[in-house]
Amino acid sequence: MAIRTFSSRKASKLAIAAAVMGVGAFGATAFDAPAFAQKQKAEYSDEFIKNFGPIDAAMNEENPDYAALLTQARAVAGSINTADDRMAYGSTLEKIGTKMSDPALRREGMEMMLESGKVPAAALPQYSYIAGQLAFNMEDYVVARERMQEALALGYEDPQASRLIAATYSRTDDVAGGLAYYAQQVNDQVKAGQDPSEDVLRSAFQIAADNDMADDAAAFGTLLVKYYPNDVYWANAIAIERNYTEYSESELLDLMRLLREVGAMRNARDYTDYIDAANYRRLPGEVESVTKEGLNAGLLERNDTFVSEALSEATSRAPGLQTDLAELERDAKASSADASLALATGDSFLNFNQNAKAAELYELALTRPGVDRNTALTRLGIAQVRMGDYAAAQATFDKVDGNRQGIAALWDAYASQQASGTATTTATAS
Repeated sequence: MAIRTFSSRKASKLAIAAAVMGVGAFGATAFDAPAFAQKQKAEYSDEFIKNFGPIDAAMNEENPDYAALLTQARAVAGSINTADDRMAYGSTLEKIGTKMSDPALRREGMEMMLESGKVPAAALPQYSYIAGQLAFNMEDYVVARERMQEALALGYEDPQASRLIAATYSRTDDVAGGLAYYAQQVNDQVKAGQDPSEDVLRSAFQIAADNDMADDAAAFGTLLVKYYPNDVYWANAIAIERNYTEYSESELLDLMRLLREVGAMRNARDYTDYIDAANYRRLPGEVESVTKEGLNAGLLERNDTFVSEALSEATSRAPGLQTDLAELERDAKASSADASLALATGDSFLNFNQNAKAAELYELALTRPGVDRNTALTRLGIAQVRMGDYAAAQATFDKVDGNRQGIAALWDAYASQQASGTATTTATAS
């Protein structure tokens, strides 16, 4: 599944439950550098051996005076003539920098070794990565990115690498570049037949959400719930759609149905938004069920006027609508009936969880002119999910476009999850 291209759609920020740790300074990994004295295969210049040899010998004595040795090393820098001279000199600067806790000196020595071309091939990935870490800590983010990507290309592995590289983009105000980097990682992993990294998806989702890049947050959020479903990720992915997209009540209803389906209803607003979108005049059975659920969960109050009215009206209206279903179905199936009647009748059946009947009427509506195609397809897919026909549901959701596309994508991810037998799990807050 390829991730969609990035945009910069903006909207008001929202809180995201799945927080990701920020990137601060990192301690660069230690390494064993080749000693200057081991000259078997090295080509040091005579001048360098004469001037630098005593410094190298003093480095191996007990309790060296590193500050003094650094001064001496600086004084003989002009003796560097060969690539091996540069490698040995850089190694010494790196070691002194480590002992003196001087990251700038460490970086200078590391870069000298890399530039010498004499770093052993087996050590080159690690050396490049350390150089990248040191550059990152010194806020030289472009070089940091280049060095770390070079290290990864050479086979170096570090679980922090993708986050550090992405951070180099955000630290240079190129958030879109960072998200594109994450997207490329996701695409590469999928093409290789692997599940995308949860850490990559979570980090990318957080960055996109924090920067109001709703399309990107939606794309990564959908992938999170597809591959790593839990109630926190579901709530976050649905929140992006809910807070950043202008939805009609009809569209919002199908989004709230998914929030309930995945068990991510968490507060009074979730329930009141659902109740309001469903409307007891149209879908009394569903309103009654959702309202009672919110009350039983302790998230709604019986003395709330909105809640008490919704429950009272839904309870009184539901039996009458249920009695009328057979007549509504007959009228909707008449050859003279239009698409809107078939669609509305399908809604009435779906409202009572009579999903097979609902699906039949949505399919009928889709054959008639003037049908609200995207609404009929979305609800047909929902009915198919509820019937356990996940493959058909996925095929249906894939046909949805327009303003409902984001809703359908999330339902499609849920259908895919159910088809694979992946149960939604409860996340532990970090």
